[in-house]
Amino acid sequence: MQLLKMIDGSERQCELSQIYKPLILIVDNDCDNLFFASCVIKSLGMRYLATDNGEECLRLVYELLPDLILLDIVMPKINGLEIIVTIRQTENISHIPIIAVTGLTRPEDIAKIIEGGCDDYLVKPYLIEDLEEKIHRYLKYY
Repeated sequence: MQLLKMIDGSERQCELSQIYKPLILIVDNDCDNLFFASCVIKSLGMRYLATDNGEECLRLVYELLPDLILLDIVMPKINGLEIIVTIRQTENISHIPIIAVTGLTRPEDIAKIIEGGCDDYLVKPYLIEDLEEKIHRYLKYY
């Protein structure tokens, strides 16, 4: 419960989740992966946007400032690492947590993802519980 100060000066206790539902941006070039992640996020009572396009991802990040990004790394045109670099170099969006959701499993690939600016990663295929745990870890205030 959170104590909120109302406009009229009164106070009331309220669940933060009743006021704001986090927005998660899902970026993956596979429609099945987009659908799966969106179902998990919806079941958590959070809002989501999904895109299969790196350029669209960047437009949505700039316009909507999502609370978290789930980002596939291997994508056409603009790959996930390029998206991460762009986000991390842009002051007003550089704080957004990014979780790589990838089929890359070699230690050197994972190191490259983390060094590139990702906060965390999930290896495909992943368990629902693992995705939920990562989302809650980075959105712990929601």
